[in-house]
Amino acid sequence: MINIIIPVLNEESSLRKGIETTINFLDGTDLKDEYKITIADNGSTDNTPNIANSLIKKYDNVYYFKVSQKGVGLAFREAINRNKDDFIGYMDIDLATDISHLVDVYNTFKDLNVKIVVGSRLLPDSKVFGRSITREITSRVLNILLRLWLKVGFSDAMCGFKFYSRDVAEMLVKNCSNNNGWFYCAEMMIRAEWIGIKIVEIPVEWHDDPNSKVKIGKLSMNYLHDIYNLYIEKKRR
Repeated sequence: MINIIIPVLNEESSLRKGIETTINFLDGTDLKDEYKITIADNGSTDNTPNIANSLIKKYDNVYYFKVSQKGVGLAFREAINRNKDDFIGYMDIDLATDISHLVDVYNTFKDLNVKIVVGSRLLPDSKVFGRSITREITSRVLNILLRLWLKVGFSDAMCGFKFYSRDVAEMLVKNCSNNNGWFYCAEMMIRAEWIGIKIVEIPVEWHDDPNSKVKIGKLSMNYLHDIYNLYIEKKRR
Protein backbone atom coordinates (compact mmCIF):
# COMPACT_ATOMS: atom_id res chain seq x y z
CA MET A 1 0.00 0.00 0.00
CA ILE A 2 1.25 3.50 -0.85
CA ASN A 3 0.18 6.52 1.19
CA ILE A 4 0.07 9.60 -1.06
CA ILE A 5 0.35 12.76 1.03
CA ILE A 6 -1.11 15.99 -0.37
CA PRO A 7 0.14 18.99 1.67
CA VAL A 8 -2.34 21.87 1.48
CA LEU A 9 -2.61 25.43 2.72
CA ASN A 10 -5.73 27.40 1.77
CA GLU A 11 -6.45 25.30 -1.32
CA GLU A 12 -10.25 25.61 -1.41
CA SER A 13 -10.19 26.37 -5.14
CA SER A 14 -8.14 23.34 -6.18
CA LEU A 15 -8.53 20.67 -3.49
CA ARG A 16 -11.59 18.82 -4.74
CA LYS A 17 -10.46 18.80 -8.37
CA GLY A 18 -6.93 17.65 -7.47
CA ILE A 19 -8.10 14.80 -5.24
CA GLU A 20 -10.85 13.57 -7.54
CA THR A 21 -8.65 13.74 -10.64
CA THR A 22 -6.05 11.63 -8.85
CA ILE A 23 -8.63 9.09 -7.66
CA ASN A 24 -10.26 8.79 -11.09
CA PHE A 25 -6.88 8.12 -12.65
CA LEU A 26 -5.56 5.65 -10.07
CA ASP A 27 -8.79 3.66 -9.99
CA GLY A 28 -8.15 2.80 -13.64
CA THR A 29 -4.67 1.43 -12.96
CA ASP A 30 -3.07 -1.51 -11.18
CA LEU A 31 -2.88 0.71 -8.07
CA LYS A 32 -6.67 0.66 -7.68
CA ASP A 33 -6.56 -1.23 -4.38
CA GLU A 34 -3.01 -0.29 -3.41
CA TYR A 35 -3.21 3.38 -2.48
CA LYS A 36 -4.66 5.88 -0.06
CA ILE A 37 -4.59 9.67 -0.14
CA THR A 38 -3.94 11.75 2.97
CA ILE A 39 -4.68 15.46 2.89
CA ALA A 40 -2.15 17.11 5.20
CA ASP A 41 -3.44 20.56 6.07
CA ASN A 42 -0.80 22.91 7.44
CA GLY A 43 -2.84 25.76 8.84
CA SER A 44 -5.61 26.51 6.32
CA THR A 45 -7.95 29.33 7.29
CA ASP A 46 -10.30 29.14 4.28
CA ASN A 47 -12.84 26.46 3.35
CA THR A 48 -10.18 23.77 2.83
CA PRO A 49 -11.07 21.77 6.00
CA ASN A 50 -14.75 21.58 5.05
CA ILE A 51 -13.95 20.41 1.54
CA ALA A 52 -11.48 17.85 2.91
CA ASN A 53 -14.08 16.50 5.32
CA SER A 54 -16.61 16.14 2.51
CA LEU A 55 -14.04 14.18 0.50
CA ILE A 56 -13.28 11.74 3.32
CA LYS A 57 -17.01 11.07 3.66
CA LYS A 58 -17.26 10.37 -0.07
CA TYR A 59 -14.14 8.22 -0.46
CA ASP A 60 -13.08 5.40 1.86
CA ASN A 61 -9.40 5.77 0.94
CA VAL A 62 -9.10 9.52 1.55
CA TYR A 63 -7.94 10.77 4.95
CA TYR A 64 -7.38 14.20 6.48
CA PHE A 65 -5.49 15.77 9.33
CA LYS A 66 -4.55 19.31 10.23
CA VAL A 67 -1.55 20.78 12.03
CA SER A 68 -1.72 24.19 13.63
CA GLN A 69 1.29 25.76 11.91
CA LYS A 70 2.24 26.48 8.32
CA GLY A 71 4.91 24.36 6.67
CA VAL A 72 5.10 21.56 4.13
CA GLY A 73 7.96 20.01 6.08
CA LEU A 74 5.89 19.94 9.24
CA ALA A 75 2.92 18.43 7.41
CA PHE A 76 4.99 15.70 5.77
CA ARG A 77 6.83 14.89 9.00
CA GLU A 78 3.53 14.52 10.85
CA ALA A 79 2.20 12.33 8.04
CA ILE A 80 5.21 10.04 8.35
CA ASN A 81 4.71 9.80 12.11
CA ARG A 82 1.09 8.74 11.54
CA ASN A 83 1.81 6.37 8.65
CA LYS A 84 1.27 2.60 8.80
CA ASP A 85 1.64 1.79 5.10
CA ASP A 86 4.56 0.27 3.19
CA PHE A 87 5.38 3.39 1.18
CA ILE A 88 4.77 7.08 1.74
CA GLY A 89 5.45 10.20 -0.27
CA TYR A 90 4.00 13.50 -1.29
CA MET A 91 2.88 15.38 -4.36
CA ASP A 92 1.40 18.82 -4.98
CA ILE A 93 -2.34 19.44 -5.15
CA ASP A 94 -1.92 21.36 -8.42
CA LEU A 95 -0.78 18.07 -10.04
CA ALA A 96 2.19 19.84 -11.60
CA THR A 97 3.88 16.44 -11.85
CA ASP A 98 1.87 14.21 -14.17
CA ILE A 99 -0.07 11.77 -12.00
CA SER A 100 0.78 8.86 -14.31
CA HIS A 101 4.17 8.86 -12.59
CA LEU A 102 2.52 7.49 -9.45
CA VAL A 103 2.35 4.17 -11.25
CA ASP A 104 6.02 4.52 -12.20
CA VAL A 105 6.92 5.12 -8.55
CA TYR A 106 5.03 2.09 -7.31
CA ASN A 107 6.44 -0.17 -10.01
CA THR A 108 9.96 1.06 -9.27
CA PHE A 109 9.58 0.19 -5.60
CA LYS A 110 8.29 -3.27 -6.45
CA ASP A 111 10.57 -4.12 -9.37
CA LEU A 112 13.87 -2.73 -8.08
CA ASN A 113 13.34 -3.26 -4.34
CA VAL A 114 14.62 0.25 -3.56
CA LYS A 115 13.90 2.55 -0.63
CA ILE A 116 13.55 6.02 -2.19
CA VAL A 117 12.00 7.03 -5.51
CA VAL A 118 11.79 10.70 -6.50
CA GLY A 119 10.80 12.69 -9.56
CA SER A 120 13.27 14.87 -11.41
CA ARG A 121 12.62 17.66 -13.89
CA LEU A 122 16.29 17.78 -14.83
CA LEU A 123 16.95 14.36 -16.34
CA PRO A 124 17.42 13.99 -20.13
CA ASP A 125 13.98 12.37 -20.57
CA SER A 126 12.12 14.84 -18.33
CA LYS A 127 9.58 17.18 -19.94
CA VAL A 128 8.94 20.60 -18.43
CA PHE A 129 6.23 22.93 -19.72
CA GLY A 130 5.43 26.57 -18.98
CA ARG A 131 8.27 27.23 -16.56
CA SER A 132 9.57 30.78 -16.34
CA ILE A 133 13.23 31.51 -16.99
CA THR A 134 13.57 32.85 -13.44
CA ARG A 135 12.30 29.65 -11.85
CA GLU A 136 14.36 27.48 -14.18
CA ILE A 137 17.62 29.31 -13.45
CA THR A 138 16.94 29.49 -9.71
CA SER A 139 16.24 25.76 -9.51
CA ARG A 140 19.35 24.81 -11.45
CA VAL A 141 21.60 27.08 -9.37
CA LEU A 142 20.28 25.69 -6.09
CA ASN A 143 20.77 22.13 -7.29
CA ILE A 144 24.31 22.94 -8.41
CA LEU A 145 25.06 24.34 -4.95
CA LEU A 146 23.77 21.15 -3.38
CA ARG A 147 26.14 19.07 -5.49
CA LEU A 148 29.13 21.36 -4.92
CA TRP A 149 28.69 22.09 -1.21
CA LEU A 150 26.92 18.98 0.06
CA LYS A 151 28.34 16.40 -2.37
CA VAL A 152 25.04 14.85 -3.36
CA GLY A 153 24.47 13.07 -6.65
CA PHE A 154 20.75 13.48 -7.32
CA SER A 155 19.70 16.06 -9.88
CA ASP A 156 16.53 17.73 -8.52
CA ALA A 157 16.03 18.34 -4.81
CA MET A 158 13.06 20.67 -5.27
CA CYS A 159 10.64 18.60 -7.33
CA GLY A 160 7.51 18.03 -5.23
CA PHE A 161 7.28 14.32 -5.96
CA LYS A 162 9.18 12.20 -3.41
CA PHE A 163 8.42 8.73 -2.04
CA TYR A 164 10.00 6.50 0.63
CA SER A 165 9.66 3.09 2.14
CA ARG A 166 8.13 3.38 5.60
CA ASP A 167 11.24 2.25 7.50
CA VAL A 168 13.52 4.74 5.73
CA ALA A 169 11.04 7.60 6.10
CA GLU A 170 10.78 6.96 9.85
CA MET A 171 14.55 6.72 10.20
CA LEU A 172 15.11 9.98 8.33
CA VAL A 173 12.58 11.83 10.48
CA LYS A 174 14.65 10.85 13.51
CA ASN A 175 17.85 12.08 11.86
CA CYS A 176 16.65 15.30 10.23
CA SER A 177 16.14 18.74 11.71
CA ASN A 178 12.77 20.16 12.76
CA ASN A 179 12.66 22.47 9.75
CA ASN A 180 8.98 23.10 8.99
CA GLY A 181 9.46 24.50 5.49
CA TRP A 182 9.96 23.11 2.00
CA PHE A 183 13.65 22.45 2.57
CA TYR A 184 12.85 19.65 5.02
CA CYS A 185 11.88 17.49 2.05
CA ALA A 186 15.23 18.16 0.39
CA GLU A 187 17.05 17.55 3.68
CA MET A 188 15.58 14.05 3.87
CA MET A 189 17.16 13.22 0.50
CA ILE A 190 20.47 14.81 1.44
CA ARG A 191 20.80 12.88 4.69
CA ALA A 192 19.69 9.67 3.01
CA GLU A 193 22.49 9.97 0.48
CA TRP A 194 25.02 10.91 3.17
CA ILE A 195 24.40 7.58 4.88
CA GLY A 196 24.51 5.59 1.65
CA ILE A 197 20.84 4.97 0.86
CA LYS A 198 20.29 4.70 -2.88
CA ILE A 199 17.96 7.30 -4.39
CA VAL A 200 16.29 6.36 -7.66
CA GLU A 201 15.28 9.34 -9.77
CA ILE A 202 12.67 9.01 -12.48
CA PRO A 203 12.15 11.57 -15.27
CA VAL A 204 8.80 13.32 -14.98
CA GLU A 205 6.50 15.43 -17.08
CA TRP A 206 5.96 18.65 -15.20
CA HIS A 207 3.63 21.56 -15.95
CA ASP A 208 4.21 24.85 -14.20
CA ASP A 209 1.19 26.19 -12.36
CA PRO A 210 0.76 29.87 -13.35
CA ASN A 211 -1.23 30.40 -10.14
CA SER A 212 1.41 28.92 -7.87
CA LYS A 213 1.60 30.57 -4.45
CA VAL A 214 5.32 29.90 -4.14
CA LYS A 215 7.33 33.10 -3.69
CA ILE A 216 10.46 32.04 -5.51
CA GLY A 217 12.68 34.85 -4.14
CA LYS A 218 11.87 34.25 -0.48
CA LEU A 219 11.96 30.48 -0.91
CA SER A 220 15.38 30.65 -2.58
CA MET A 221 16.84 32.73 0.24
CA ASN A 222 15.50 30.26 2.79
CA TYR A 223 17.01 27.41 0.79
CA LEU A 224 20.41 29.12 0.64
CA HIS A 225 20.35 29.58 4.41
CA ASP A 226 19.46 25.92 4.99
CA ILE A 227 22.01 24.65 2.46
CA TYR A 228 24.71 26.69 4.17
CA ASN A 229 23.78 25.29 7.59
CA LEU A 230 24.13 21.73 6.27
CA TYR A 231 27.41 22.68 4.60
CA ILE A 232 28.79 23.85 7.97
CA GLU A 233 27.53 20.66 9.62
CA LYS A 234 29.22 18.51 6.97
CA LYS A 235 32.53 20.37 7.35
CA ARG A 236 32.52 19.71 11.10
CA ARG A 237 32.15 15.96 10.69
